[in-house]
Amino acid sequence: MNSKHKHKIVIIGGGYAGLIAALRLAGKAANNAEITLINARAGFVQRIRNHQVAAQQPVQQHSIPKLLGRRPVRFVQGRVTALDLARHTATVDNGEIFAYDKLLYALGSVAAKPDIPGVREHAYGIGNIEEAEALHTRMGSLSAGAEMVVIGGGLTGIETATELAESRPDLRVKLVTDGVVGPSLSERGRAYIRQVFADLNLGSLEHTRVQKIEAGQLFTNAGRRLPFDIAIWAGSFGVPSLAREAGLDVNASGRVRVDSQLRSISHPDVYAVGDSSIFADRTPLRMACATAFSTGAHAADNLLAWIAGKPQQPFSLHYGGTCISLGRKRGLLQFTNKDDISQERIITGFAAKVIKESICRGTIWGLKLERTWPGAVTWPGKDSPPAEQNPQQAMQIESV
Repeated sequence: MNSKHKHKIVIIGGGYAGLIAALRLAGKAANNAEITLINARAGFVQRIRNHQVAAQQPVQQHSIPKLLGRRPVRFVQGRVTALDLARHTATVDNGEIFAYDKLLYALGSVAAKPDIPGVREHAYGIGNIEEAEALHTRMGSLSAGAEMVVIGGGLTGIETATELAESRPDLRVKLVTDGVVGPSLSERGRAYIRQVFADLNLGSLEHTRVQKIEAGQLFTNAGRRLPFDIAIWAGSFGVPSLAREAGLDVNASGRVRVDSQLRSISHPDVYAVGDSSIFADRTPLRMACATAFSTGAHAADNLLAWIAGKPQQPFSLHYGGTCISLGRKRGLLQFTNKDDISQERIITGFAAKVIKESICRGTIWGLKLERTWPGAVTWPGKDSPPAEQNPQQAMQIESV
């Protein structure tokens, strides 16, 4: 088939979701589609290792062109600055414009620094690779006894604090959170986290809200002042503003609202996956690499069905657990039911660390597997019908 008759598919975002979608499409529809992948960096970012980057741990680097290999994907390094949904075009920061028949929106998420005075100016956002790299450099200048404050008691905060405390036992590391440490974990899971914190001499302040940050000091709602040499924001995640600015239907936080087939409810020629998307009428999925991988692959399958003139299928995913690294020696595997609700069963210590490391490496193995055998990557619940959800319940969960 002449290339001018091929369907034009543009993917913006070269993270877990965008990259696996590009490999799946290129491997199964090369004769029928022109695939363009646009990403701001040529290097593939494993955000699940950002805390290792910050702690000056050796992290293997992977380039997107090398991960794509010989698959017929045009890779463009650049940042998409505008989408024209009426004309079906994406504009990159170098002025180049790409036309599309279908767009896959996979920009993922970023560290969302809140409007707390001083957070943007004085705290590193561990969820952003650029700031994690800057923190990596800054760590090299810290002397023994320096104070580090990690803000956020979720999984990102736990991984960051334990990684830093283990790699630099000469530092004083403290985690501050406005709730409890590990709110999504079971009681057994939280008990193990407390044990690890004690072993690492890692302090924590629960039910403590940060009111403002100044250079070298953090102020809490209890009137307490915490001095620091480095402050790290490990709180909530947000998404780029591009979708909202383009006119896509988004929720309050800017995530693209999609139907069960992962199509934008306002512009069905746009598919949104991973952290960038949220179901319009179903319970939201967790922001995680497992969600990104599976939604990226499923969107590719639906695009393949569209090319072939076949019906597109609703997305389904069954979770099995959450795995957390607690430094290089220990971890925690928190089992969940298929709806991602934590159970009391856990695996801890070195065994959980091995499982977590296998998962991290598995993201790269999965991409290479997809490049070699397109369509090989699968996930729990792939062929199951999606659970019926109450739209009002979904809206309530989204607002939490």
